[in-house]
Amino acid sequence: MLASKVELAEGAGTVFSGQLSARSHAWLEDHAVLDAPVVPPAALLDLAVRAGDELGAGTVERLTLHTPLVLPRHAAEVQLTVSPPDRDRRQAFTLHARPVGEGNRWTTHASGTLLAGTGPDLPEATEGQVAEAELPEELGADAARYGLHPALLDAAVRTSAVLDIVGTGQAGAIRVPADWHDVRLHAVGASAVRVSAVDLGDGTLSLLLADAAGQPVLSVGRLEFRDVADTEFAVASGAVQPLYRLDWGAAALTEPDVPVRWGVLGRGAAPDVMSTGDSVPFADAAAVAKAVEAGAPVDAVRVWAGSGPDETDVVAALHGRAHDTLALVQDWLADDRLAETPLVVVTRGAVTTGIDDVSDLGASTVWGLLRSAQAEAPGRFALIDLEQPLGAAAAEEALPEGALGAVVASGEPQAAIRGGKVRLPRLQRSSASTSATNGASAISWDPEGTVLITGGTGALGALAARHLVTTHGVRRLLLVGRRGPDAPGAAELTAELTALGAQVTVAACDVSDRTALAAVLDAIPAAHPLSGVIHTAGVLDNGLLTDLTPDRLDAVLRPKADAAWHLHDLTRRMDLSAFVVFASSTGVIGGPGQAGYAAANAFLDGLAGHRAALGLAATSIAWGVWDLTVGLNAGLGEAGVKRYAREGFRPIPTREGTELLHSALVDGEAQLVALPVDLSAMRAHGRVPSVFHGLVKGAERRSATSGGGAAPSLSGRLAALEPAERQQAVLDLVCSEIAVVLGHSGGHTIEPERPFQKLGFDSMTAVDLSNRLTAQTGVRLPATLVFDHPNPAALGAHLLDRMELGGAQGLSPALAELDRLEAALSGLSDLAADVETRTAVSVRLQALVSRLGADSGAADEAPDVTDSLESASAAEIFDFIDTQLGRSAS
Repeated sequence: MLASKVELAEGAGTVFSGQLSARSHAWLEDHAVLDAPVVPPAALLDLAVRAGDELGAGTVERLTLHTPLVLPRHAAEVQLTVSPPDRDRRQAFTLHARPVGEGNRWTTHASGTLLAGTGPDLPEATEGQVAEAELPEELGADAARYGLHPALLDAAVRTSAVLDIVGTGQAGAIRVPADWHDVRLHAVGASAVRVSAVDLGDGTLSLLLADAAGQPVLSVGRLEFRDVADTEFAVASGAVQPLYRLDWGAAALTEPDVPVRWGVLGRGAAPDVMSTGDSVPFADAAAVAKAVEAGAPVDAVRVWAGSGPDETDVVAALHGRAHDTLALVQDWLADDRLAETPLVVVTRGAVTTGIDDVSDLGASTVWGLLRSAQAEAPGRFALIDLEQPLGAAAAEEALPEGALGAVVASGEPQAAIRGGKVRLPRLQRSSASTSATNGASAISWDPEGTVLITGGTGALGALAARHLVTTHGVRRLLLVGRRGPDAPGAAELTAELTALGAQVTVAACDVSDRTALAAVLDAIPAAHPLSGVIHTAGVLDNGLLTDLTPDRLDAVLRPKADAAWHLHDLTRRMDLSAFVVFASSTGVIGGPGQAGYAAANAFLDGLAGHRAALGLAATSIAWGVWDLTVGLNAGLGEAGVKRYAREGFRPIPTREGTELLHSALVDGEAQLVALPVDLSAMRAHGRVPSVFHGLVKGAERRSATSGGGAAPSLSGRLAALEPAERQQAVLDLVCSEIAVVLGHSGGHTIEPERPFQKLGFDSMTAVDLSNRLTAQTGVRLPATLVFDHPNPAALGAHLLDRMELGGAQGLSPALAELDRLEAALSGLSDLAADVETRTAVSVRLQALVSRLGADSGAADEAPDVTDSLESASAAEIFDFIDTQLGRSAS
């Protein structure tokens, strides 16, 4: 149960630590008090005995239980701190625990002293009450893992030999072994013991556990029981709930010494973004790529992604902005010439920094989509939102060139500029994250009013419905879904809610259809008007940005974003006390392969901000992944769960989700993020989203790179190797990163020739591998990396070709391209009948060689080659490729 030991400096003591959970110690599931899983005092004693063994203190002179250790929902961290020995060789210890997670409060559960030496004499085994205790058969194999298995010791102190002496607890309390004196472990690995208990008076006893041969296993000089109130066995509420808000704090970013040389993309951009400084205009991504390839002085390119002044149809605007942005991102990612040129997407009023309105809801979808693009291709895109000018047209407002340049120079992926200051989004704990879950809701629910729940018969809709009925006294529910009463489980849910005292109506409606939704709202009886809305409907269609199409994007936007707007627009003049939308954390932090869903959910966050600015009820909860076997996350699978865990995220169990929903309603903020996260795992994983930089300390330092882009230690090591060793080193790197991504024990488990698909890669793990290899090598790699190469060996060869190692590398980029050209042309040599194609290839090659000779200045040598090629046949051209270019490459 203890995993580590740390000796403090200057003899200040020793700290032992570990984690306890029902998952890692399954026997804890069987030890429950009032349905709460409790770590028995016997387990705390085992921790003290183990610490004493490490420190040469063979006796636990005393252990006193202060507070029962009730297991949190997931796991508890434990720390056993032992002081240095005093002159009598005693060492005081204290045992603390807390729910796993930084920021949670430590609680003192036990304290006592350890003593070096043999301790008191053993009591006679034949005295007093006698009983038998043994481990359950399924735990027998674990006996050797403990000094004395806590489950066996706990069973021993609950035998009739002990209970006949100490009796049972009073009403409203549980009698527990709370004060242990002079405890010594004499033998290890017991799976059954004979228990001898001697009454010492006043409900105390001495205890001796012996094995089948009568030899002592554990002795307790004196054991006292104490009555502990039932209330102390409630599930620990000390855990800080994973409920966050996005805080836009001012950042002191330094403007670059040399101003950013801007390119500006698009003819339809807003005037203030187009006509500033010495920026160079470009028609499209291809024009930028051509200019960059030719050496044009362009450090970054900005593009306007806001809605136009004439776009009054919000639904059309959100789809239009999403389509345009998708096309632009795909073009940008498809051209390798733009790999080192960041695209800065500029909006105005697409996000709220807390006090301003979200005036451009269409552009909110752009933020969601680009956040996922940033997750798939780190460093390629930046998002900057400008504020709405007061009392002046946008064209008359000066563009903050210095602030834009500072954001680009800093490498920050997202920023908002307000009042000339740069503000960066960082997640911070909400006020409700430390509030009791039984606090009063900030929303006043009308028991006579009707609450509409979209997706009402789905898993999340049903959860919300139960919570409203059981906790908030809502009595009239309108559950809306595509299939209505015919949806699976609809009848059972209706019966359950009715039994709880609710009146339930289930209606079939496509909530993305404004007319159909209006008809459902009109049918609500005037005696019980609509008083609240909870929007949980939505669909997923995951896939990398390169594979996303406008149709797929629209299919995700309609039930989530379109429906939310229709709900808002149709009810904005009603007196609603609640307008709650279930969004997704992907809209806030992005997510590879989830650009469409992120776009839809960022719109929901924007809509909540817009409603709040209008003084209307608004709560957007951006949920993490739910631990559900049905619904949106049903197909995540074990591999997906493990991947999320490695990244620092964990699924939300239904019970915790209900508590989070209540806390969000207690909090009352318009935009919240409900996202259980293990910050330590996130830090260890190394890929920390920028919005977590305020929680994961030290995350804001960037990794230094060499001038060529590759990490200095890696490039220097590779440059010193022979070609064959260099190739093996890169392959080892690739296999090691694959092992990390797939959760294997090491790179040695990866077969270099095994196809990526058979190794278990999907689009999400492909993105992770691409980003990790980019960070390791400095080479920009596409998210489709594993789909572009058949296996790890081929990927390693490609990486080595792309890395710039000076003169030490095996192939220059130009020669590598010739190798690929040779491979492409090799098939033509067998197509003797295709004279036209072979002739065209010959002419192109002659022209290329002529240019190469002229550019290199090899005036004496190039004409001879050129003349030879001009008079050569097609067969001679291919022979030249094989003998000359192939020899050069080798």
